[in-house]
Amino acid sequence: MNMNESIFIRKEQEIDKEEIDSLYLSSFGPGRYAKSAFRYREKYDHILDISQVLIHQNTLIGTIRFWNICVNNENSLLLGPIAMHRDFRGQGYGMELLKNSIMNCKNHGHNLIILVGDLSYYSKVGFKRIVPKKISFEGPVNFERVLYIEFNKSIIEDSLEIKINKFID
Repeated sequence: MNMNESIFIRKEQEIDKEEIDSLYLSSFGPGRYAKSAFRYREKYDHILDISQVLIHQNTLIGTIRFWNICVNNENSLLLGPIAMHRDFRGQGYGMELLKNSIMNCKNHGHNLIILVGDLSYYSKVGFKRIVPKKISFEGPVNFERVLYIEFNKSIIEDSLEIKINKFID
């Protein structure tokens, strides 16, 4: 994969909303609202300061967003969704966006990122399964797909039970 000046990653901006909504609709359809991970996102805004987009020739082709959650009463992040325009999938751009965004979160002082996804993909950047620990998750979820990455403080490793809750400020 070759990132160049015509393809670059930048922080998401308010003006990106319409293009991101369109990308999510074409990538996931309306069924995205039925997923359990959406329960953590509804009624809350994502964190604009660390959410990012991938731009190709002034067109938004990829996006990744983060949401505040609490894991065992510690401020944490929920990753997702990540989406790529269908013409750019399978070329490594999504992985580059993912790597960049994880480093961005770490550099902003965040410690723990949770997501629901495929271990085969996300393990390439250091995500691990939470199971066999007991997990409390809002709504039905395949616990084999609940993944995490930690940077400094060990919230997951040091706990027998993992409680993932909505962020309440």
